[in-house]
Amino acid sequence: MPITLSLPLILASASPRREELLKTAGLTFRVIPANVNEAGFKKETPQEHVRRLSREKARAVAIRHPDALVLGADTIVVIDDMILGKPESKKQAREMLQKLSNRFHTVFTGFTLSSTDAGISKTKVARSCVRFKKMDLEEIDWYINTKEPYDKAGGYAAQGKGAAFIRSISGSYTNVIGLPLAGVLDELKNLKVLRYG
Repeated sequence: MPITLSLPLILASASPRREELLKTAGLTFRVIPANVNEAGFKKETPQEHVRRLSREKARAVAIRHPDALVLGADTIVVIDDMILGKPESKKQAREMLQKLSNRFHTVFTGFTLSSTDAGISKTKVARSCVRFKKMDLEEIDWYINTKEPYDKAGGYAAQGKGAAFIRSISGSYTNVIGLPLAGVLDELKNLKVLRYG
């Protein structure tokens, strides 16, 4: 039996991972990327950062589509109080992976559900703790020569070849991919927008 939504859903993200996760759950939606500036603010905590950006992304699209429910999300990887963005070069990817090697790091995703007409604006933050195995230079060089690290926060894909480096995950696995799917579905239910069957 299908999942039904009482409002049309829009994903305000160009992330193919988020799109795939929502499709896997059986949701019907459109994709309209928000294109907001993702730079951080001084003295902004990681939680505040993802909360603010997810809200900005959702609102930017909700204003243009007031009859829809818009899902905005932002994911970051944090280690030593430092946000690791998407590496822009092999050098950056190598440095990130060396920093993550044999250590724990935290993945935060903020997600916002927003609808202008329905008066909905709900933001949540999910947190997962990831432990990497000790990686040698050969493994790191192999990985940075794949296409995977370069459009991923932290420089790795938990759902791809990067899974080979993960010893354990505490918290939502899908959060590490880019969207805490169970949390999003729970919130849709709490808002009485989603129905099973």
